[in-house]
Amino acid sequence: MTTARRTQALVLRAFDFAESSQILHLLTEDEGRIHGIAKGARRISGAFHGGVDALHMGEALVYPRRPGAELRTLGGFSTATHFPGLRESVVRFHVASHMLALLLAFTREEAPDPFVFELGVAALRLCEAADDVQCEGLGLGFESMMLRHAGFFPELTRCVACGKPARNVHTAGLSPLKGGLICRDCGTEDSSAPRVTGETVETLAKLGEGPLAAALNLPTSNALRRELRATLDAWTTTVLDRPMRTSKFL
Repeated sequence: MTTARRTQALVLRAFDFAESSQILHLLTEDEGRIHGIAKGARRISGAFHGGVDALHMGEALVYPRRPGAELRTLGGFSTATHFPGLRESVVRFHVASHMLALLLAFTREEAPDPFVFELGVAALRLCEAADDVQCEGLGLGFESMMLRHAGFFPELTRCVACGKPARNVHTAGLSPLKGGLICRDCGTEDSSAPRVTGETVETLAKLGEGPLAAALNLPTSNALRRELRATLDAWTTTVLDRPMRTSKFL
């Protein structure tokens, strides 16, 4: 049999399959996002120690894809942590679930991306140790950094219609369809673009640049956070051409 490879992996999704097996979606350090079958995973005495679940992090044993096969074969999983602190708070758990959904949506099968792997693991570790308010900020920061890394972050330095630099913004349109800010004079370019405040524009730019830990100190203004959440929801929905179901719990 072809030699299996061990790699650090984060479980993004897990489904029971047949009587004792599971289908796992993993974000791995060496091979990017993969999905495969873990035969007999739910057997207590097996190589998966009774099965794994989303948010488990550890070492996976992964076999190469066989010609014509849709699923990889997974030979085992040794859990190092399941981030127990994330389950001690509803807010933390929902933010972490949204992070996993974003990792699924913005990664490609078998396309290694060390930055995304490290960012995802760091985000979960920071969330586990944060209070609920800090965790909400981390969720906004993580989504912003994922959008920037994927090349879908909004243009915030100029009007995307006329090119006029954005200086001392009080309010402006932020159009997912056009790709960024729309000044007052160009409002007809996308009359449905939501209006955002200058504080939201400035904060969103900082969140996208990182570092992720800076999101722990996001201002606690409820109005700002609501506007950031609505902006990111609209942006991600447009990019993916579908809403993120996990965002409705945030």
